Amino acid sequence: MRKKCVVCGREASIVIERARVGFCKEHFLEYYERMIKKTLKKSGFNGGKVMVAVSGGKDSMALMYALSNVKNELNIDLMALHIDLSIDNYSKESRNIFEKEIKKLNIDYIIVEARDYLGASIPEVVKLVRKPACSICGLVKRWIMNKIAYDMNYDYIATGHNLDDVSTYFLKAMFTYRDDDLLRGNEVISPPRPELKMVGRLRPQIFITEKENLFYCEVNEISYIDFECPLSKGALLKKYKTIWETALKLNPMSQYNFTRSILSIREKMHRDDIKLKPCKICGFPTTASNEICSFCKLKEKIKNSTIDREDR
Repeated sequence: MRKKCVVCGREASIVIERARVGFCKEHFLEYYERMIKKTLKKSGFNGGKVMVAVSGGKDSMALMYALSNVKNELNIDLMALHIDLSIDNYSKESRNIFEKEIKKLNIDYIIVEARDYLGASIPEVVKLVRKPACSICGLVKRWIMNKIAYDMNYDYIATGHNLDDVSTYFLKAMFTYRDDDLLRGNEVISPPRPELKMVGRLRPQIFITEKENLFYCEVNEISYIDFECPLSKGALLKKYKTIWETALKLNPMSQYNFTRSILSIREKMHRDDIKLKPCKICGFPTTASNEICSFCKLKEKIKNSTIDREDR
């Protein structure tokens, strides 16, 4: 028997399994944006200048649209940021999609190229450094996002981390005995630390699934990059995600409850603050004992290398 919309009784277009409720398209959009507002408000967010980081994927595209729709209710001064990573056709298509969709919204935006900050493209760096491509890419994006938002006097960066991402991050941390990752992992709000030149973080989709983000894009006819980054093939985190397929069949609330439990435990336990200090080179925060951040180490390695530069 098909589920009906819990609000109007019409046939449901999507079922939220963990809540055992269905929604028609109209009422799903209301539910989705209500979740964004509720998540931020319950975490103590009171508004401010927010820069939403948009890759062109379904999660960040959905977040950009949702924040644009609720920004007045949340007292947000919103701007969008797209970082061009120069990853062949993947980056070209991502940028094209962002440029097409941002024109539909009444918000300011900025596009930057990672190579202008790093001195090389991501594919060039991956050839040089013996680390997973996703790890390098994440490091570079985090540094660039923080620098741009800080330089432009924004309070927060909003990112499209969803429930699947965050729950899998915590699961992998437990399975690989990385307790520090559990302590400093994703949460709804990380407050700004201006004394360390560190902009705050917002993760409004932390309790929203990838499936819900996809449906939000489809209902709103939002374009998004629909193929995987060629550098992410074989990424270990994707393999850990498959564990949830079994767990969710056993208990549809398992992923949601697991994530909430980790976040709740972190709030209740006594933990020393992570020791952050300014990087000796760029001035942005680092935990490194030699006070040189990973981005600057990577940049120095590129500077001293003889890698072949790709055509711009």
